[in-house]
Amino acid sequence: MLKKYRPFFRAGAMDTVAYRFNILMWVVVTIFEVACLVFLWLAVYSSSEGGIDAIINGFTYKDMIIYVVLTTIFGFVSFGSDTLWVIYNDIRNGTIGNFVIKPISYRGKFVASNLGNYFTLLLMFGIPLYAIALTVFGLIGFLQIPSVWDFIAHLGLFLIAGLLACLLNDVLAYIFGVLCFYTSSGWGLNQLKTTVVSFLSGALLPLAFFPDVFRDIVGYMPFAGMSQNPILILMMKYDYLESLKVIGIALAWLIFLELFAKLLFHHAIKKVTVQGG
Repeated sequence: MLKKYRPFFRAGAMDTVAYRFNILMWVVVTIFEVACLVFLWLAVYSSSEGGIDAIINGFTYKDMIIYVVLTTIFGFVSFGSDTLWVIYNDIRNGTIGNFVIKPISYRGKFVASNLGNYFTLLLMFGIPLYAIALTVFGLIGFLQIPSVWDFIAHLGLFLIAGLLACLLNDVLAYIFGVLCFYTSSGWGLNQLKTTVVSFLSGALLPLAFFPDVFRDIVGYMPFAGMSQNPILILMMKYDYLESLKVIGIALAWLIFLELFAKLLFHHAIKKVTVQGG
């Protein structure tokens, strides 16, 4: 059954390799972005009570720099889904009907393509960049590793959490893409999704900096599992029990959102209005 989705997996991988210039530009822009964030947080901690050695909401300056760098790498590897735009273009071009009558799952082809994209980015860029960042942070004393085996265990949990984050991001992109059946506004929906995910996932700011009640609520939503939680697992801020807890929450949300996406698509396809044909 999975054999018919292999071409989509390969296509996702090949698309990633094909756009090398985009990746190069991402690297250049990201270097400047990270540099700005490093100096921003340096100013924040330097002006706080206790100076550069202050602990703000459980984060030292060293922790924050590690978090910023790892979150940036993680976002590049895990948030590469173009599912929303593909659905939007299928609706506008009138090609959505071709996939409805084919003996494959419309959702399944996006999962396969996104996984191909994710594993390619992870192998080509994610693992090398993580290795370089963690090695540098370890050598300069920013990252303290209790033991090699403890780090390996957290790394394994991080890889699981990272895969779930990739799938969560894709299913949310799929849901917002299906909403294009009702609104015909792909750009607006994409902006809404990007803003909500960036703010609530901890990609912009750790959730520890949010008010207590709001932080507790967001912590049980799917967004925290899309960025913050995997990074805190890798930083060994979570123990094994807490790591398994956040992974379980992410898995539960993934199952729920996939079921919701399936029901939403079955309802939306009955109301489709093709713009291009």
